[in-house]
Amino acid sequence: MKKLLLIILAAGMQQAMAQAPRKVLIEEFTGTWCGYCPTAISYIDQVRTAYPSTVIAVADHGPDAASDIMGNDFTTALNNAYQPTGYPQVMVDRFDWDFLGIATSANPKLITNNGAHNNIKDASVYRLNLSSPVSIDIATTYNTISRLATATVTANFVGTATGDMRITCLLVEDKVTGNSSYDQKNYEGTGCSSPLASCEFYSYPCIIPTSLTGQVFYHKDVVRYNMAGTSNIWGTAGVIPSSVNAGQHYSQTYSYTLPSTWNSANMKVVAFVSYYDVGDAIGDEVLNAQQVALGQTVAAVEENPSAINNVSLNAIYPNPFSQITNIKVNIPATQHITVKVYDLLGHEVSILTDENLSPGAHTFYWDGKSKDGSFLANGLYLIRLQTENQSLSKTVVLSRN
Repeated sequence: MKKLLLIILAAGMQQAMAQAPRKVLIEEFTGTWCGYCPTAISYIDQVRTAYPSTVIAVADHGPDAASDIMGNDFTTALNNAYQPTGYPQVMVDRFDWDFLGIATSANPKLITNNGAHNNIKDASVYRLNLSSPVSIDIATTYNTISRLATATVTANFVGTATGDMRITCLLVEDKVTGNSSYDQKNYEGTGCSSPLASCEFYSYPCIIPTSLTGQVFYHKDVVRYNMAGTSNIWGTAGVIPSSVNAGQHYSQTYSYTLPSTWNSANMKVVAFVSYYDVGDAIGDEVLNAQQVALGQTVAAVEENPSAINNVSLNAIYPNPFSQITNIKVNIPATQHITVKVYDLLGHEVSILTDENLSPGAHTFYWDGKSKDGSFLANGLYLIRLQTENQSLSKTVVLSRN
């Protein structure tokens, strides 16, 4: 009877604690006039190189169109709200970072790198180790004649959540260039061979040459337009109710006609769900994010485990367990796989595998111990499978007598 009650309790906990893998949103305050900004973008690309499928970055040029031709109403409003004290400064999921000691003194949401250490990566890794109650789908269309772009953003709740939650939908353009107004200043040295186009998108560890004379310079991740409202930095209110349960879905459709100067082939849609706290002058954290090329559709992997490569994380058995539990994984092709265990605070406590695996079924075992071999406390833990393109998670209950 005791065992039956424990199993029922564990099932209830799994439903209550159901969470989706997280994609991290990096927002950089930047400008063509900012000679230190290419180095920050290099730091951001370090993170994207390490986590190519789970880190999303956007560049907010400004602080206004007068200072940077790529500035707009949205980036101006964002600068006015968060008030960076210097450039470049970065937000990761609009989260408060003072507890890690990497935030600026003026605003705990703003990160700046000190010397050679990549604080942006520290913040991103911290957030990636935390799951989310919501995943995001984006379905887009684009009419090449009328240049009308539409995007339907769907928030899929896999766990309960409460609060003022809003949807933001951005049009973002890569490979932006133009006349001398698009030239990027750089004070941090050289490191790219000519022509500069060979290091488009600031590919890490490439540093932009100080002199751009006679060379083509490409900007990436440029926020062009906020489909949730030109200067609305908090997102569309009223789509998601203040209290939601697992299994509920909420959608919002946006549309915008692209100006002729924007290259639709280089456009993408970035959407995210975030809290808004009326008691906080600068809002609150991003719950999850997603991106997709304009004219395409992406479904959240955690809602459709077979969407990418048919990788699957099967049922964990036994669950709850007291001595050892089995984690079964299926992969269709040789690829690098990690299977790790996290506690409810997002701390990595055990690594079950981190290697290239051949196609087929694989079974891993966890004995409820930490990486150093010590026994962990009873409770709920998260098993996370990570590939280059996919992240899947399941919960397990450790219950020793």
